[in-house]
Amino acid sequence: MKNILFFLLIIQLISCGKDETLINSNQNSDDFQPYINYSGSYTLYHGGKNRLFHYYHPQNLPENSPLVFVLHGYNGNASNFMDWFPMKELADKNGFAVVFPQGSKDNKGTPHWNSNLTISNVDDVGFLSKVAKYLHNTYNLDPDKTFTCGYSNGGFMSYELILKKPDIFKAAASINGTMSYGSWKNRLIASPSPILQISGKLDRIVPVDGLVSLYGGWGGAPGIEEIMKFWSEINNSDSLWTVESNTLKIKKYIDSKGKNDVWFYLEKNLDHRIPMGGNYHVHSPSLIWEFFSNF
Repeated sequence: MKNILFFLLIIQLISCGKDETLINSNQNSDDFQPYINYSGSYTLYHGGKNRLFHYYHPQNLPENSPLVFVLHGYNGNASNFMDWFPMKELADKNGFAVVFPQGSKDNKGTPHWNSNLTISNVDDVGFLSKVAKYLHNTYNLDPDKTFTCGYSNGGFMSYELILKKPDIFKAAASINGTMSYGSWKNRLIASPSPILQISGKLDRIVPVDGLVSLYGGWGGAPGIEEIMKFWSEINNSDSLWTVESNTLKIKKYIDSKGKNDVWFYLEKNLDHRIPMGGNYHVHSPSLIWEFFSNF
């Protein structure tokens, strides 16, 4: 008899345990979604090297969200640039993923992007395209809303990407960059693409008049205004909107049919640095996302 009572008690305790677990499970399914942190540093093997990139995936980011590449300048560091350039905060607010790739070393051992230059043989077009495809497939990001932006050498590289891989990169933004001689020489392969250019009139490293040093293949393209006109013609722009003050000039070439606009912002008191509001009209990350969000 004692054995029977003991057995019934065990059955009751087990039953209570199951009921409690089911109650908690039902509560959790309604108001709790476990967060998987996809953000982090990754390496991808390309061109005989392990290449590094830092990826940021906002919490609860839906599938088919946009992806933005942010490229540092010459001798830059992706991790430092990620901490300083507040694109992650914009990603949280606006719902897109961000990747900060690291450039590899050129022939002198300096981190760079090979935007069709003569200072290295690194295949950065292939590397960055491979990163984009990996992130599309792994995190279900939208391949039709993948954009590239960069500062200085990163701006050069963004032009090279939009020129060579318009099937992957759908719009490009450059801060104090331009087209390298190699990119400009190949310009006739260009497809209609949205372009944003932010420049400083006082920039002596990448001057708006196009007088960039010819060393390494950096210089050789015309001035920024002519490059903007070239892209507007490729895009079949049908109208031009211009506003100018003592400190800022804005030109927008509008493509009302294909929506491949070209925006040019010239900060007249800016040298070779990134405008972040304050004394400048332009807050670069915000303007870049405002531009990309149109496409």
